[in-house]
Amino acid sequence: MSSNVRSRVLTLPLSEIVKEYNFFTIEECRQIKEYAYKKEEELIREGHKDNDTYGKSITTNNHNRYNFFKDNSQYVDRLVDFLVKTNKYLVWPIMVQSWVNIYRRGGGIDWHVHLGNMGTDWSANIFIDGPTKPGVNYLIPKNGDIDITTIENKKGYIHIFPCETMHSVEPLAVNEERISVGMTIHSYDYIDRPIVSGLAFNSKREIEDTIILTNEHYYE
Repeated sequence: MSSNVRSRVLTLPLSEIVKEYNFFTIEECRQIKEYAYKKEEELIREGHKDNDTYGKSITTNNHNRYNFFKDNSQYVDRLVDFLVKTNKYLVWPIMVQSWVNIYRRGGGIDWHVHLGNMGTDWSANIFIDGPTKPGVNYLIPKNGDIDITTIENKKGYIHIFPCETMHSVEPLAVNEERISVGMTIHSYDYIDRPIVSGLAFNSKREIEDTIILTNEHYYE
């Protein structure tokens, strides 16, 4: 990655670092909420537990065992269309990991980043249901310092931001549930031989959390 890309990412204003768009309808959020509960039940039934690595959410802590967009492929074209139109820094084809988060009272996730290459890989979350406040906390560079900025959630809206952006969600303080879809989006230069081998049809170590997406139909 060139230094000018790195500099551009680090000096962008908040509205350019964390971008917000409407992605799912209210009815789609209801259906995704049902999917999230079924996925949680499936993971429990298979004997997978909450290891508390990413807060108290079984679906989050087992994010490597499934892919939200693979399970809900009706939204894949929308995701590709959205990324083509809104993110000029992505290098296609891309690799996408996606999962659902279900946080109940006391559940949240501490400060963290998503693994990736600075400037060309991205993180995202889509709020599905639950209390909209306090929202998601982001560490944003500002005037040579770091600001903690909290953005309130909106049902069906996506936040997309550079993968190196630190973010967190405060523990839920009420007897409700906060449900969202999390994502890591990798440009082509992140995809290496071990990943391709694991995605191979005859691989003995199937990578369940990753899908490869192309935008080639835009150029047909």
